[in-house]
Amino acid sequence: MLQSSGFVVDPEERVVDLDSRHQMLSTGWSNPTPWKTPRECTEEELGAKIESMASQINDFKNTIFNVHVPPVDSGLDTCPRLDDNLKPIIVGGEISTGPGGSTAVRGAIEKHQPLLGLHGHIHESKGFVKIGRTFCVNPGSEYGEGILRGGHRRLRGRKGEKLPPDTRMRGKDTRWLQAWQPQGRGTSWGTG
Repeated sequence: MLQSSGFVVDPEERVVDLDSRHQMLSTGWSNPTPWKTPRECTEEELGAKIESMASQINDFKNTIFNVHVPPVDSGLDTCPRLDDNLKPIIVGGEISTGPGGSTAVRGAIEKHQPLLGLHGHIHESKGFVKIGRTFCVNPGSEYGEGILRGGHRRLRGRKGEKLPPDTRMRGKDTRWLQAWQPQGRGTSWGTG
């Protein structure tokens, strides 16, 4: 259905040109979790998926990595540690937390240094961080309360570049990108 839409682009596991300057690679896959969901793979497989797409990028300094799982040890991946019964581990009366992000994602960001990293996956770990020159964000969500968070990031076109009318929202040389994480189904994007 998405492939036949004239309004929505399905970016899953491919590189999409956002405009003449910016590209985005996307994957909704994640490293293994205790939940054993259908879109999990090994760190090696996830790294290979990202590198396969990265080989198609023209200019990393103007690229967005739209990768569902955040980079490990980034603060965007802090989540409760679970026991074998998937119950939170309690230490000193508090829920024990640790990193749940991906080493493959962190490695790809450190290697390629894209402009922006869009992530989700760890709902309780909203925030932003810079890894090298890359601005990474996890908007977080509170699904139990019905709150689905997202974000906007303004991308500038080249000086003097005339972007098509459907991309001109706040001035002739800007493009807005809206990113959101639908309920556990990977990563989506749209312009608005």
